[in-house]
Amino acid sequence: MTSGLLAGMLIIGLAVSALAGPRVLRSAAPLLMRVPRLAAGLLAGGVAAWVLTLLAVGPVLAWVLSGPVVLPDRAAQVCEQCLAAANPFGDQTFNTPFPVAILLALPAAAVLLHLTSVSIETIRRRRSTLRTAMRYRQTARPRRMHGYDVLLADDSHPFALSLPRRHGGIVISTGVVQLFSVDELVAVLAHEHAHLQQRHHLITAIVSGLTTRLRWIPMLAAAEDALGHYLEIAADDHARRVSGTPALAGALLVLGQAARLSQQPTAEGALYALGPNRIAHLVQPDRGTAGAVAATASTCCMAALTALAAFVHIPYMLAALSGCI
Repeated sequence: MTSGLLAGMLIIGLAVSALAGPRVLRSAAPLLMRVPRLAAGLLAGGVAAWVLTLLAVGPVLAWVLSGPVVLPDRAAQVCEQCLAAANPFGDQTFNTPFPVAILLALPAAAVLLHLTSVSIETIRRRRSTLRTAMRYRQTARPRRMHGYDVLLADDSHPFALSLPRRHGGIVISTGVVQLFSVDELVAVLAHEHAHLQQRHHLITAIVSGLTTRLRWIPMLAAAEDALGHYLEIAADDHARRVSGTPALAGALLVLGQAARLSQQPTAEGALYALGPNRIAHLVQPDRGTAGAVAATASTCCMAALTALAAFVHIPYMLAALSGCI
């Protein structure tokens, strides 16, 4: 392998996965829905792998291309020594009118810009979640119901949601308690508890941070959208094991109908037990090998991109740790 071939493989892999990703994810859904926690992990890992690979493009092109020197003599000499120490190929470079330093500066600037955007988004999400938590804490009463600690909101409209544990945890309305049977109520509580137990809020926040400013890329937008769906199915699976399918399906049907009729805004930072859309999967889940080819292909593609990106990042890290000189 040469540095030019590595660069070409990275660029082609990024382009193909970015454009074909949404279709592959849709094709893989029948299988991924049967293993939602694994699916969520693969989606989060795939987003991280794609971003990591994107950041490897500039450094690998610095092994392939050469250009005019724009740095002071001493800095240029150190830069050349670091590039030589990091390059595992040592093959011939192609001269261009663009300074090589730009190929290294752009990824560094992109990382700083992205970290800044992530920090801003994290602060915004935290403030919004705190506002939501404060609203419920001011009106809801702490209760212990069927083995779960909950905040019981005095509201005839049936709803159930979970906030991050430190911000309040499970919140349900009195409408849920009045409308649901004991089994249905336990199903809803188990569903919301699964969000907390399986750290779904944290997973959502991490993926949302990684895709900040990058949702224009089709694969990343599709992965973030699909993630919430699989997290809900993972919570459904836990609730179904606790209370049974009929109770959970009945509760989801009522909550989904109530959500369509409600004019209340969605509380940001919360995960909801909503919707009849998942009932078909609960009652009659997909069987067989449907989606296996797409799921395997997407996993292999992300693994290959990760390996190629590591082949670029690791030599740079080792060169930096050794002092480059």
